[in-house]
Amino acid sequence: MPIYLDRHDVPGITAKAAAEVHLKDVAIQDKYGCFSMTYWLEEERGYAFCLIEAPDMEAVRGMHDESHGNLPSQIIEVDPVIVKAFLGRIQDPIPVEEVTIPGKLSVFNDPAFRCIMVSDLKDKALLQHRYGSRIGNALLKNFNECLHGTAEKYKGRMVEHHDEFLVSFVSVTSAVDCAVEASESILQNFESAGLPQVDIQVGLSAGIPVTDNSKIFGDTVKTGKRLKFIAKSCRIYAAASIRELYKGSGHKLFGRTGLIRVLKPDEELFFNRLLDEIQDSITNLNFSQERLSRRVGMSKSQLYRKTMDLTGLSPGDLVQEVRMDRALSMLHRQNRNITETSYELGFTNPSYFTKCFKKRYDSLPGEFMRSYA
Repeated sequence: MPIYLDRHDVPGITAKAAAEVHLKDVAIQDKYGCFSMTYWLEEERGYAFCLIEAPDMEAVRGMHDESHGNLPSQIIEVDPVIVKAFLGRIQDPIPVEEVTIPGKLSVFNDPAFRCIMVSDLKDKALLQHRYGSRIGNALLKNFNECLHGTAEKYKGRMVEHHDEFLVSFVSVTSAVDCAVEASESILQNFESAGLPQVDIQVGLSAGIPVTDNSKIFGDTVKTGKRLKFIAKSCRIYAAASIRELYKGSGHKLFGRTGLIRVLKPDEELFFNRLLDEIQDSITNLNFSQERLSRRVGMSKSQLYRKTMDLTGLSPGDLVQEVRMDRALSMLHRQNRNITETSYELGFTNPSYFTKCFKKRYDSLPGEFMRSYA
């Protein structure tokens, strides 16, 4: 059966009240063909999240409605392996001896809020093409091992992901410290092994597992990936929430290093809106900076200044960078040819696309594809 994770908006809920509600769900779950696996609680934020095996979403709603009447505001289908990777468990964190006591009220307060680190090597798909398979694989292996080791040191949990390396942290302090140490250690290891100094990109974001996004931690991962995308010269980019969470821990790392750029709330809002507009319109042959400035509600000069400050790129160059990044991914998977890719990404002809690809990656797209054939 499918497994679902839902979100309940319950301001003022306590750990004891959450345990009592969970027990009520368990009492009638068989009637709806459900199995209430566990839950997480955010007392301060007023959220509860339930993990339930069920025939469908309506069964989840029906069980909750009859047992306590607090219907979830959002339900998403999830992979239990991914849930465990992000949140650390898929069952109640109670002593084994208590499991055998029917109806026992086990009170715990385990938050679901996580800090997510998204990290990768810049232009990863090009490593073997640029340096050959031996060095390219050595770079990836070195990066992977160092990141895993540092994440384990700071109690981060690796999340399997096909594009980037994701690490989930309960503590924002651990996430920041891990990001800084991993970036520095990987570069040192590359130097010690005589490997090329490839840029490391890191984005940090934080949030809850269920929002309006259909994927677990979907909005948090999306923001982290976007921040990683604009991170350059091994500088870490962090979402606005990271500053306040880190400040509350009493640490002062932000004042001691130039490695981290933390977005302000208004900067993050603008950045996400900008990337939304670019990604939604990137296949439009009539896409222009004038249209982009209208869509984000500011003049061309304002758009230019804000985009340059955040990304180091002009709006036009940022659009081109997004296009080229997507082109690299599409050609690497080899499920598109050069002509199809050029038109799909809003280029007027394949020759101009080839010229842009060569300028950005110092390689013709055909040469790149043949190196992975």
